[in-house]
Amino acid sequence: MRRLLLVLTLPACSPTDPGSEVATSAAETSGEMSTGEPTTGAATTTATTTAATTADPLDMDDSPVAFTCEPGVGPSDAFVDCVESFSPEGAMFGQDRFPQVVFGPPQAGPEGTGSVDVLSLGCGGEITVYFAAPAIVDGPGADFIVFENPLPVGKSTFVEPARVLVSADGLTWHAFPCDPLGDHPPLGCAGVARVFAGPDNAIDPTDPATAGGDAFDLAQVGLSSAKYVRLRDVGEAYYGARTWCGGGGGGFDLDAIAVVHEGP
Repeated sequence: MRRLLLVLTLPACSPTDPGSEVATSAAETSGEMSTGEPTTGAATTTATTTAATTADPLDMDDSPVAFTCEPGVGPSDAFVDCVESFSPEGAMFGQDRFPQVVFGPPQAGPEGTGSVDVLSLGCGGEITVYFAAPAIVDGPGADFIVFENPLPVGKSTFVEPARVLVSADGLTWHAFPCDPLGDHPPLGCAGVARVFAGPDNAIDPTDPATAGGDAFDLAQVGLSSAKYVRLRDVGEAYYGARTWCGGGGGGFDLDAIAVVHEGP
Protein backbone atom coordinates (compact mmCIF):
# COMPACT_ATOMS: atom_id res chain seq x y z
CA MET A 1 0.00 0.00 0.00
CA ARG A 2 1.32 3.39 -0.92
CA ARG A 3 1.86 5.73 1.98
CA LEU A 4 2.26 9.49 1.70
CA LEU A 5 2.72 12.68 3.61
CA LEU A 6 0.44 15.46 2.43
CA VAL A 7 1.42 18.94 3.57
CA LEU A 8 -1.30 21.37 2.64
CA THR A 9 -0.32 25.03 2.78
CA LEU A 10 -2.70 27.05 0.68
CA PRO A 11 -1.99 30.80 0.79
CA ALA A 12 -4.06 32.88 -1.57
CA CYS A 13 -2.45 33.83 -4.85
CA SER A 14 -2.22 37.47 -5.82
CA PRO A 15 -5.02 38.35 -8.25
CA THR A 16 -4.30 38.84 -11.92
CA ASP A 17 -3.86 42.49 -12.87
CA PRO A 18 -7.36 43.81 -13.80
CA GLY A 19 -6.04 45.27 -17.01
CA SER A 20 -4.38 42.09 -18.18
CA GLU A 21 -5.83 39.31 -20.28
CA VAL A 22 -7.94 36.96 -18.16
CA ALA A 23 -6.27 33.55 -18.08
CA THR A 24 -5.66 30.59 -15.83
CA SER A 25 -2.84 28.08 -15.90
CA ALA A 26 -1.95 25.63 -18.64
CA ALA A 27 -3.36 22.95 -16.41
CA GLU A 28 -6.82 24.22 -17.33
CA THR A 29 -6.73 24.06 -21.12
CA SER A 30 -9.25 21.23 -21.19
CA GLY A 31 -12.15 20.93 -18.81
CA GLU A 32 -11.22 23.66 -16.39
CA MET A 33 -7.63 24.28 -17.49
CA SER A 34 -6.07 27.62 -19.26
CA THR A 35 -3.84 29.13 -21.86
CA GLY A 36 -1.17 31.69 -21.20
CA GLU A 37 1.56 33.69 -22.83
CA PRO A 38 3.57 31.37 -25.11
CA THR A 39 7.30 31.14 -25.15
CA THR A 40 9.21 32.25 -28.21
CA GLY A 41 9.52 28.92 -29.98
CA ALA A 42 8.53 25.35 -29.30
CA ALA A 43 10.02 23.82 -26.18
CA THR A 44 11.39 20.50 -27.36
CA THR A 45 14.99 20.37 -26.06
CA THR A 46 15.86 18.14 -23.15
CA ALA A 47 17.98 19.05 -20.16
CA THR A 48 20.48 16.30 -20.83
CA THR A 49 21.86 17.98 -23.93
CA THR A 50 21.43 21.70 -23.36
CA ALA A 51 21.84 22.71 -19.72
CA ALA A 52 25.11 23.58 -18.07
CA THR A 53 27.06 20.68 -16.61
CA THR A 54 27.22 21.88 -13.02
CA ALA A 55 24.47 21.77 -10.40
CA ASP A 56 22.97 24.89 -8.86
CA PRO A 57 24.70 25.34 -5.47
CA LEU A 58 21.80 27.40 -4.12
CA ASP A 59 19.65 24.29 -3.86
CA MET A 60 22.19 21.79 -2.59
CA ASP A 61 21.28 22.40 1.08
CA ASP A 62 17.65 21.32 0.79
CA SER A 63 15.34 19.88 3.43
CA PRO A 64 15.62 16.12 4.07
CA VAL A 65 12.55 13.95 3.58
CA ALA A 66 10.49 12.61 6.49
CA PHE A 67 10.97 9.03 5.21
CA THR A 68 7.22 8.45 5.00
CA CYS A 69 7.66 6.24 1.94
CA GLU A 70 8.95 2.74 2.71
CA PRO A 71 10.93 0.28 0.59
CA GLY A 72 8.71 -1.97 -1.44
CA VAL A 73 5.74 0.40 -1.69
CA GLY A 74 3.93 0.68 -4.97
CA PRO A 75 3.93 -1.52 -8.06
CA SER A 76 7.06 -2.72 -9.79
CA ASP A 77 6.99 -0.36 -12.75
CA ALA A 78 8.97 2.50 -14.24
CA PHE A 79 6.95 5.28 -12.59
CA VAL A 80 6.45 7.05 -9.25
CA ASP A 81 5.91 4.62 -6.38
CA CYS A 82 5.05 6.96 -3.51
CA VAL A 83 4.55 10.64 -2.72
CA GLU A 84 6.87 11.63 0.09
CA SER A 85 5.54 15.18 0.49
CA PHE A 86 3.39 17.70 -1.35
CA SER A 87 3.20 21.42 -0.54
CA PRO A 88 0.91 23.22 -3.01
CA GLU A 89 0.83 27.00 -3.10
CA GLY A 90 -2.73 28.07 -3.84
CA ALA A 91 -3.40 25.35 -6.42
CA MET A 92 -6.13 22.73 -6.11
CA PHE A 93 -6.33 21.03 -9.50
CA GLY A 94 -5.80 17.27 -9.29
CA GLN A 95 -6.03 17.02 -5.51
CA ASP A 96 -9.33 15.14 -5.78
CA ARG A 97 -7.32 12.34 -7.46
CA PHE A 98 -4.22 12.65 -5.29
CA PRO A 99 -1.90 10.75 -5.07
CA GLN A 100 -2.96 8.39 -7.87
CA VAL A 101 -2.91 11.25 -10.37
CA VAL A 102 0.92 11.28 -10.37
CA PHE A 103 1.33 7.50 -10.55
CA GLY A 104 1.68 5.59 -13.79
CA PRO A 105 2.60 6.76 -17.30
CA PRO A 106 1.96 10.19 -18.85
CA GLN A 107 -1.44 10.94 -20.35
CA ALA A 108 -0.73 13.29 -23.25
CA GLY A 109 -3.67 14.34 -25.38
CA PRO A 110 -3.83 14.02 -29.18
CA GLU A 111 -0.73 15.26 -31.02
CA GLY A 112 1.01 16.40 -27.85
CA THR A 113 -1.79 18.55 -26.48
CA GLY A 114 -1.74 19.13 -22.75
CA SER A 115 -2.95 16.46 -20.35
CA VAL A 116 -5.54 17.14 -17.67
CA ASP A 117 -4.40 14.08 -15.70
CA VAL A 118 -2.09 16.29 -13.67
CA LEU A 119 -1.44 17.68 -10.20
CA SER A 120 -0.92 21.45 -10.02
CA LEU A 121 1.76 22.72 -7.63
CA GLY A 122 0.92 26.41 -7.67
CA CYS A 123 3.55 29.13 -7.98
CA GLY A 124 6.38 28.13 -5.66
CA GLY A 125 4.73 24.80 -4.82
CA GLU A 126 6.73 21.62 -4.36
CA ILE A 127 6.37 17.85 -4.53
CA THR A 128 8.84 15.10 -3.58
CA VAL A 129 8.30 11.60 -4.95
CA TYR A 130 9.94 8.27 -4.20
CA PHE A 131 11.10 5.41 -6.43
CA ALA A 132 11.43 2.05 -4.71
CA ALA A 133 14.23 -0.33 -5.62
CA PRO A 134 15.62 -0.72 -8.22
CA ALA A 135 15.12 3.08 -8.32
CA ILE A 136 16.87 5.30 -10.88
CA VAL A 137 20.45 4.54 -11.90
CA ASP A 138 22.90 6.37 -14.10
CA GLY A 139 23.19 4.84 -17.55
CA PRO A 140 24.04 6.12 -21.03
CA GLY A 141 22.27 9.42 -21.66
CA ALA A 142 19.00 10.33 -19.95
CA ASP A 143 18.02 8.40 -16.80
CA PHE A 144 14.51 9.73 -16.12
CA ILE A 145 11.90 11.89 -17.81
CA VAL A 146 9.58 14.45 -16.18
CA PHE A 147 6.24 15.00 -17.91
CA GLU A 148 4.20 18.17 -17.45
CA ASN A 149 1.55 19.49 -19.86
CA PRO A 150 3.14 22.25 -21.96
CA LEU A 151 0.50 23.66 -24.26
CA PRO A 152 1.10 24.20 -27.98
CA VAL A 153 -0.01 27.71 -28.93
CA GLY A 154 0.46 28.15 -32.67
CA LYS A 155 4.16 27.67 -33.36
CA SER A 156 5.06 28.31 -29.73
CA THR A 157 4.57 26.50 -26.43
CA PHE A 158 3.18 27.83 -23.16
CA VAL A 159 5.23 26.47 -20.26
CA GLU A 160 5.14 26.48 -16.46
CA PRO A 161 8.65 25.39 -15.44
CA ALA A 162 9.99 23.74 -12.31
CA ARG A 163 13.42 23.11 -10.86
CA VAL A 164 14.41 19.44 -10.56
CA LEU A 165 16.40 18.07 -7.61
CA VAL A 166 17.41 14.47 -6.93
CA SER A 167 18.66 12.55 -3.91
CA ALA A 168 20.03 9.07 -3.36
CA ASP A 169 19.30 9.00 0.37
CA GLY A 170 16.66 11.67 1.04
CA LEU A 171 19.19 13.79 2.92
CA THR A 172 21.58 15.29 0.38
CA TRP A 173 20.11 16.97 -2.69
CA HIS A 174 21.54 17.78 -6.09
CA ALA A 175 19.84 20.35 -8.33
CA PHE A 176 19.90 20.32 -12.10
CA PRO A 177 20.75 23.71 -13.60
CA CYS A 178 17.52 25.64 -14.17
CA ASP A 179 17.67 29.39 -14.69
CA PRO A 180 14.12 30.76 -14.96
CA LEU A 181 15.53 34.21 -15.74
CA GLY A 182 17.74 32.94 -18.55
CA ASP A 183 16.74 31.37 -21.83
CA HIS A 184 13.20 31.26 -23.17
CA PRO A 185 12.16 28.48 -22.89
CA PRO A 186 14.10 27.89 -19.66
CA LEU A 187 16.41 25.05 -20.64
CA GLY A 188 17.39 22.71 -17.84
CA CYS A 189 14.01 23.02 -16.11
CA ALA A 190 11.12 20.57 -16.22
CA GLY A 191 7.83 21.52 -17.83
CA VAL A 192 9.42 22.80 -21.03
CA ALA A 193 9.10 20.10 -23.69
CA ARG A 194 5.76 18.87 -25.02
CA VAL A 195 4.60 15.36 -24.13
CA PHE A 196 3.86 12.75 -26.81
CA ALA A 197 3.52 9.44 -24.93
CA GLY A 198 -0.10 8.80 -24.02
CA PRO A 199 -2.75 6.16 -23.54
CA ASP A 200 -3.96 6.32 -27.15
CA ASN A 201 -0.66 5.66 -28.89
CA ALA A 202 2.15 3.12 -28.85
CA ILE A 203 4.88 5.58 -27.81
CA ASP A 204 7.11 4.21 -25.06
CA PRO A 205 7.09 6.70 -22.12
CA THR A 206 10.56 5.50 -21.11
CA ASP A 207 12.13 6.30 -24.50
CA PRO A 208 13.66 9.82 -24.41
CA ALA A 209 13.84 9.87 -28.22
CA THR A 210 10.08 9.67 -28.72
CA ALA A 211 8.21 10.16 -25.42
CA GLY A 212 8.57 13.92 -25.17
CA GLY A 213 8.88 15.52 -21.76
CA ASP A 214 12.11 16.73 -20.17
CA ALA A 215 14.90 14.17 -19.77
CA PHE A 216 17.58 14.31 -17.07
CA ASP A 217 20.93 12.53 -16.70
CA LEU A 218 22.14 11.73 -13.16
CA ALA A 219 25.74 12.02 -14.32
CA GLN A 220 25.12 15.72 -14.79
CA VAL A 221 24.87 16.16 -11.01
CA GLY A 222 27.41 13.49 -10.09
CA LEU A 223 25.05 10.75 -8.89
CA SER A 224 25.13 7.05 -9.75
CA SER A 225 21.58 6.48 -8.46
CA ALA A 226 18.59 8.32 -7.01
CA LYS A 227 15.49 7.32 -5.04
CA TYR A 228 13.90 10.74 -4.69
CA VAL A 229 12.93 13.45 -7.18
CA ARG A 230 11.82 16.88 -5.97
CA LEU A 231 10.08 19.40 -8.22
CA ARG A 232 9.78 23.08 -7.27
CA ASP A 233 7.77 25.51 -9.37
CA VAL A 234 9.68 28.55 -10.70
CA GLY A 235 6.93 29.99 -12.89
CA GLU A 236 6.68 33.35 -11.15
CA ALA A 237 10.40 33.97 -11.60
CA TYR A 238 10.21 32.88 -15.24
CA TYR A 239 7.35 35.23 -16.16
CA GLY A 240 8.41 37.99 -13.78
CA ALA A 241 4.89 38.26 -12.33
CA ARG A 242 2.07 36.19 -10.84
CA THR A 243 -0.01 36.46 -14.00
CA TRP A 244 -0.38 32.69 -14.32
CA CYS A 245 -0.58 31.91 -10.60
CA GLY A 246 -4.31 32.41 -10.13
CA GLY A 247 -7.06 29.83 -10.19
CA GLY A 248 -6.87 26.27 -8.99
CA GLY A 249 -4.45 25.16 -11.72
CA GLY A 250 -1.61 27.64 -11.35
CA GLY A 251 2.03 26.67 -11.52
CA PHE A 252 3.78 23.50 -12.66
CA ASP A 253 1.42 20.60 -13.42
CA LEU A 254 2.93 17.15 -12.81
CA ASP A 255 1.67 14.41 -15.11
CA ALA A 256 4.23 11.63 -14.52
CA ILE A 257 7.89 10.74 -14.10
CA ALA A 258 9.30 7.77 -16.00
CA VAL A 259 12.51 5.90 -15.17
CA VAL A 260 14.68 5.23 -18.21
CA HIS A 261 17.45 3.30 -16.44
CA GLU A 262 16.48 1.10 -13.51
CA GLY A 263 18.87 -0.73 -11.24
CA PRO A 264 19.37 -4.49 -11.37
